[in-house]
Amino acid sequence: MAFPTPDNEAERLAELHALEILDTGASTALDRVCMLAREMLGVPCVAVGLVDRDRQWFKAKAGIDWEGTSREHSFSTWTIMSSEVMVVPDASRDPRFAQNIFVTGEPHIRFYAGVPLALRAGLNIGSLCLWGPEPRTLTDFEIELISHLASVIVDQFRLHEATRRTKRELDHRRISQSLLEMQSRELWRRQSLLAQTERLARIGGWEFDVATERLSWSDGVYRIYGLAPGVETDMQVALSHFPPEARHHFQKKFETALRNREPFDIELPFVDALGNHRLVRKSCQVETEAGQVVRAFGILQDVTEQKETEQRMWHMANHDALTGLPNRGLMRERLEAALRRARRSHRHVGVLLVDLDQFKDVNDTLGHDAGDALLIEAARRLAACVGEVDTVARLGGDEFIVLLNRIDSATDATVAAQRLLTTLRQPFSYRRTALSCRGSIGVAVAPDHGTDPSTLLKNADIALYRAKAAGRGVAVEYDTRMQQATEQRIQLYARVRVALENGEFQPYYQPKVSLRTGAIVGFEALMRWRHPRRGLLGPQEFGQAFDDPDLAGIIGERLLALTTRDMAGWVAQGCEFGHVAINVASSEFIRGGLAERVLAALDSSRIQPERLAIEVTETVFLGRGTETVRHSLQSLNHAGVRIALDDFGTGYASLSHLKQFPVDRIKIDRSFVHDIEHDIDDAAIVRAVIHLGQSLGIETVAEGVETVAQASYLRANGCDLAQGFLYSKALPPSRIPALLRAWNPADVVAPGNAAAVVSVAG
Repeated sequence: MAFPTPDNEAERLAELHALEILDTGASTALDRVCMLAREMLGVPCVAVGLVDRDRQWFKAKAGIDWEGTSREHSFSTWTIMSSEVMVVPDASRDPRFAQNIFVTGEPHIRFYAGVPLALRAGLNIGSLCLWGPEPRTLTDFEIELISHLASVIVDQFRLHEATRRTKRELDHRRISQSLLEMQSRELWRRQSLLAQTERLARIGGWEFDVATERLSWSDGVYRIYGLAPGVETDMQVALSHFPPEARHHFQKKFETALRNREPFDIELPFVDALGNHRLVRKSCQVETEAGQVVRAFGILQDVTEQKETEQRMWHMANHDALTGLPNRGLMRERLEAALRRARRSHRHVGVLLVDLDQFKDVNDTLGHDAGDALLIEAARRLAACVGEVDTVARLGGDEFIVLLNRIDSATDATVAAQRLLTTLRQPFSYRRTALSCRGSIGVAVAPDHGTDPSTLLKNADIALYRAKAAGRGVAVEYDTRMQQATEQRIQLYARVRVALENGEFQPYYQPKVSLRTGAIVGFEALMRWRHPRRGLLGPQEFGQAFDDPDLAGIIGERLLALTTRDMAGWVAQGCEFGHVAINVASSEFIRGGLAERVLAALDSSRIQPERLAIEVTETVFLGRGTETVRHSLQSLNHAGVRIALDDFGTGYASLSHLKQFPVDRIKIDRSFVHDIEHDIDDAAIVRAVIHLGQSLGIETVAEGVETVAQASYLRANGCDLAQGFLYSKALPPSRIPALLRAWNPADVVAPGNAAAVVSVAG
């Protein structure tokens, strides 16, 4: 059921809540009033009800144990609608209350009387309520009696309100007194702080009386000038500490301020009494009376240290901490400025992106101190090779950028790049160790290769990528075909990702054959792409995908998973396949956890570690994280996994790698095997590698064996294993069991049986 609300409901509720009496403890005085009303009028139930937004709460009561009622079912809801006493002789016959839950149910109210309670006229906050289960009317005397009792209750509320107000006033006085004391202490503290601040901030105040031309200084100004406080001074003395040009500039500003009533703030060079050159900031305000300037005043501050600090902070924010060169942000600002000037003068701007070729090798093998020394030396050499108007910046890591201003053509940029490469190639010694400082450079020139910083930097980066792919140590100028190649590479990455998701990559297996017995002793897993339109594709079609570390890692994980699955299948078929070798890229080592992933894959497939070989190239040893590579290989080697060094002889530090890393097998690169029948140098290299392996107790494997003569030469010189088209091309896993069953070792070792070998392999 709905209930009525007074027109001034918001004010009434504000009055009630301001009293701060709702939900407070019992009031002995009010409870006694309720008991007195109950005895004098002979009613069973009396309460002092306060009507809140949606409830009635009993502040005092007699004859009941409720805490209150909902406002909807409260009789007081109607009582507070007027200032008169409300009497209900029989609630069951009153349309307002006939369906009330306290009428139809316990306590079955029939008689009710209520007197509104108001501290201020018209704001009824509740009522004195009397009720009982029998119909009843009240005499005039009884109505006057309960009205008098209601007045007593209101007086109690007013006493409570006055007590609270008095307490607040006392609290306010105590707080005001405390605040006054605090303000006095704070004033003294601030005055002391102001004097201390003047000293620490090297600041002081000055005042100039226009009529008398009298100049007054605070102690802070005297300190800045280096003079004793109180010494007589005037404008001439004050100006004498400024150099002539600064003095003239200040006088002009000061005269303008007095004439036009304009304040100013300037920074000027300054020489104190001890001859120290400083920088000061001087501000001026003017005061007028009757339209005339009567006084000028302001502050003088020594900002020398502040400016030096700002300059240092700016330098730190815009320069590389190690080399002192401008950083990427400052370089970009200068590039934007250079491009604006070039557009006006119709000249060119060159952007040379420089990458140090051997930085990671030095950092990983000799430590970060050596790497830092190399970066500092490279920065020094680059800066010494360019003009004063040019900029050399460090972008991060081992990458630098050279900004060439005022060149006439792209040829000038290329010539400058060659000069930089020549300078970088010069020997560099660090702690009696000769280090390589060689670099690769990508060249982009505005406006030929772009007219905005982003385009130029992107194209220089593309040219640098091409320089690295060309063998490093060279400078390559950007052309549009490189952009096309970059777009093709990005497209390839996207296609490879889709192919991996669709399961289009799978390993094929090429056998490794013992040159002594002719038996198949193992296989190399070679990833192939079964393209839905182009058919089976080899690494030459997707090899660039390994340049992306993420893709290389995904392909490596896929190769490991599929290879261990195939090995488990062959074991289940009872095939003796020896071992299987998989290639691992450097990015898989850099990710970390390689050994754990490999051993987990073997364990889940129930493959013995001895059946797996890991093949790595020397680039893995030369890249970042040498210790990570060493730890991973040692963990795998201790578990029984074999380690093979692939493409042996094509690097420059192979012997040291054989000593530092746990290598079980070295593979002779196919480039040496191909011409051993005709090229005496290749034949000599192959013999040397085989003899090296024999001396170290390491197996040798020859790749790319295609002729019987090649096999015979390798066998005669003691090579252990061979693989190549002479024996078999790479086959899908489903054909390996048939190959093993049909293989006849005698056909391999018997002279002149090449046809039989090819027949078996096909």
